[in-house]
Amino acid sequence: MFTDALEVLAEHWELSGRQDQSVGIRRAASVLKSLSWTIESLSSTESLPCVGGRPRRLIQEILQYGRSSEVEKILADERYQTLKLFTSVFGVGAKTADKWFQRGLRTLPQIQTHPGIQLTRMQRHGFLHHQHLCRGLSSDEARAVEALIGETVRCVDPNARITLTGGFRRGKEFGHDVDFIVTTAAAGGENSLLPLIIARLQEQVRAPLMHLHSGRLAAHN
Repeated sequence: MFTDALEVLAEHWELSGRQDQSVGIRRAASVLKSLSWTIESLSSTESLPCVGGRPRRLIQEILQYGRSSEVEKILADERYQTLKLFTSVFGVGAKTADKWFQRGLRTLPQIQTHPGIQLTRMQRHGFLHHQHLCRGLSSDEARAVEALIGETVRCVDPNARITLTGGFRRGKEFGHDVDFIVTTAAAGGENSLLPLIIARLQEQVRAPLMHLHSGRLAAHN
């Protein structure tokens, strides 16, 4: 309840170009996410780091009224809704989204069909796969990804360890990404480990594509 409200507030400031405001609020949200207990009174937050000022006032209002009027106002704001939609496309940042909003655009099809907008290569891919990327992942899918990456990590370094982190580690049923920490027994070993993991994953992707391409050539011949 509190972290969702804080993240809306942080996103609002990010979309408004106020990164300085957003960073402090995201820190407060991270602190609350790490708690092993439920906040039931404002006094219980007094010793928490980063939870002061605006985050503290937001917590107080939610405790008192069950909601935050500031967050509700943001969620109902057309500019926030539109910029959130536009930036959900991979490759579209807050400045580009705001520029499109100022031109009167409000939907993704309007952007894709507007004759005056030239999309970057990244943005074209973002629109092409938008529905898939926004669908999110279930906890079962996250565990499947963990197993896949874990197998690759162990092939590269049998002594390396992979740990699932983020929302799925906290027990969330759905999320939009899967976070991992990969560690090695030897200090500094992580510097060379990540490029090797990425290279092996790329090989695994290319192999079936090359097989498919060879099959097509054989069929054509």
